[in-house]
Amino acid sequence: MIRLKSGRLLLVCDRADRTWHAQITLGPKPEHQLDVDTGTIQLQEAMLRAETVFQAALASIRPREAGVMCWDCLQWDMDKHRCELMIPESKRSGGRYGASCEMFHRALPAPD
Repeated sequence: MIRLKSGRLLLVCDRADRTWHAQITLGPKPEHQLDVDTGTIQLQEAMLRAETVFQAALASIRPREAGVMCWDCLQWDMDKHRCELMIPESKRSGGRYGASCEMFHRALPAPD
């Protein structure tokens, strides 16, 4: 497994068919997650295809008008679905605290 984009893009090699799969996680909800077969066994080609899919997913799943959420922050642990700084407001607000958090640092550039 290869972790990219602060854990928001994972490249995983499927043992059965030996192709690389891109697992994209842009938030904690199922509609913020995507699993795509890159269709290649070559790592470099898989990374290029995964990056293309990631950018398309970022534009459609988290568009500019979606607003800032806690999981857009670099401090958000995508595996544990929580703030690594353990800021309690992040959990109690459903992620909306990110817009007013003084420790917020965007993990990914804002979509165009």
